[in-house]
Amino acid sequence: MNITPGSEGNHFAQAYREWRRAYYNRFPTFWGTLPGESVEEYAVYGALEISHEHAEALRNASSRLYTLMTRLALLLQQADNESLIEMGIPVSALPYVHIVMPEMPAVMCGRFEFVMSAEGPKLLEFNAETPTFVVELFHMNGQVCTDFGLPDPNVHCQQQLVQAVRAAITAGLDWIEPQPSGERSVVFSAYAHRKEERITTEFYHQLLLEQGDVPYRTSFRGLHELRVTRNGLFTADGERVDVLYKLYPTEHLMLDEDVDGTPVGLALMELVRKRQLAVINPPISFVLQNKALVAILWALHLAESELFTSEEHAWIEQYVLPTYLSPLDAEGQPIFTGQHVIKPVYGREGSSVTILDQHEVIEHSQWNFYDKQIKVYQQYAGLPTTTIQTEAGLTPVNLVHNCFIVDGTPSAIGVRACQKLIFDDNSYFLPVCSPTTT
Repeated sequence: MNITPGSEGNHFAQAYREWRRAYYNRFPTFWGTLPGESVEEYAVYGALEISHEHAEALRNASSRLYTLMTRLALLLQQADNESLIEMGIPVSALPYVHIVMPEMPAVMCGRFEFVMSAEGPKLLEFNAETPTFVVELFHMNGQVCTDFGLPDPNVHCQQQLVQAVRAAITAGLDWIEPQPSGERSVVFSAYAHRKEERITTEFYHQLLLEQGDVPYRTSFRGLHELRVTRNGLFTADGERVDVLYKLYPTEHLMLDEDVDGTPVGLALMELVRKRQLAVINPPISFVLQNKALVAILWALHLAESELFTSEEHAWIEQYVLPTYLSPLDAEGQPIFTGQHVIKPVYGREGSSVTILDQHEVIEHSQWNFYDKQIKVYQQYAGLPTTTIQTEAGLTPVNLVHNCFIVDGTPSAIGVRACQKLIFDDNSYFLPVCSPTTT
């Protein structure tokens, strides 16, 4: 529950508002309050206690699912184009998807989302390519725990992340051909005018700088400061880029054009194919980001595929919700007769999602940016609920549990809260703590 005392009175809600804003205003680079037409609360002033058992369950699920999903994604990278198109990989991204960077972690930093059910964690999706919620769980959660005198479940996770960043950069520098003769360059990039994306990207860069001297140049550059040529990727002042960390989705990149119509996004992806540029997260993460991968994983489980051991099949049964690429079975009958979710394979921030009970709509997204994408159909799992103190008073919310995976290792955990069933980018960040007594 919320560590701040609850009250139904307006006086306490007003006091909470003042405390919360005063606290998060101490961190001006953090988006504790969301800007917009109306100021919106994002970071809750309090913490939710997560048991040691739940924390261990989240990390075990993440480690096991990462093993299974990366194995499957590696196979799909070698699949024929028709199979990749059927799972929603855009045609223009096919050459990129086939690029294998064997020494680089499949995911430097990715985030699993779970329903914490009575039976344990159930996978919702894997944000493998361009995850956010990084600053919240690797930095601010620990800050909140320190300031409130609470045990942080993510202690030492920041050091795990630093090691993963360094390992990915080293692998990228070793992969490019020909090897640079001079000083090598690593650039961290995102939209400079979008605070969350910029600060998240700068957070990775700052972690690297805090480790002391590194044997390459590093910088943050806005996406608008990068120049793509046939000979390489360069910054606006002419510095060649050897490794690029991009907090920018590939499905957006591939559509980018210069003012004269030149497809600069595809040109950048071609530089990666020619090994003139390494990117983090690597191309396999774009496959892992695709929600159809979960449907394929479930289909292989139902077929008792020898790709997985009997123990691994038990993991799939334990953690994966039944997920399909069609709402109908082989006989043309509805697969789900109860509650289920329809999601686009490359959907983001809760857009174009529908929750149904048979044919009755329970909830639909406010935004529908991804309606034209291929969809997956997933069994609905009820979210755990609680009541938290917010600036609006005592607020009933649904919870989604998160666990990061860094270089194959389960890491920081955390919770998002939302009054709706479909979570969007305005959901609450609810800090978490370990039990204060053993």
